[in-house]
Amino acid sequence: MPPPNPQRRDHLMDAAVAVLAEQGSRGLTHRAVDAAADVPPGTTSRYFRTRGALLDGVVERLTHRLKAHIDAHPVHPVSPAELEDVLVAVLTGMLTDGRHDPIALFELHLESTRDADLRRTLTGALRDRADLLVRHCGAAGLGIGHDEAMLLEMSVLGIVFTALTTGVPESPVLPIRTAVRALLARHRAPS
Repeated sequence: MPPPNPQRRDHLMDAAVAVLAEQGSRGLTHRAVDAAADVPPGTTSRYFRTRGALLDGVVERLTHRLKAHIDAHPVHPVSPAELEDVLVAVLTGMLTDGRHDPIALFELHLESTRDADLRRTLTGALRDRADLLVRHCGAAGLGIGHDEAMLLEMSVLGIVFTALTTGVPESPVLPIRTAVRALLARHRAPS
């Protein structure tokens, strides 16, 4: 048997994200991922032996995608106004770059209410995203704490969830900008 192929693994996880977003948590099976990825039956189970491994793989893939999106905005000293624009662009990108990722993420969050291992994995991913935010803010000279970064992440997730599930607001850009601006305002030097 040949060794696992990283590109195929990513392809399987991209298919798993789509299955999760389109069919929900109950629809996420090894067979459904095989079909969505257009690979021979049993391929997904070769890479992800258990359902837990499959769920962890989806979290890992979603985190990787978001990190790549954030890293596309290089960390270098920028003004607080530029930082606000970058953060708003990154955070609203969750919606504009396709709806599968946030919907899959919310499906995972709901599943984690019944799966303690998945909850730990999601908590770690949330902390990793907060660390990225702290790093970006630090590069702009703003000492945002980890707790504040977590609060912004949770606020944005709430805005995105509401926008996706109700259509209100029609565009989440303004509420996301308001949340980012409120966080950054506490750390800006008085003018």
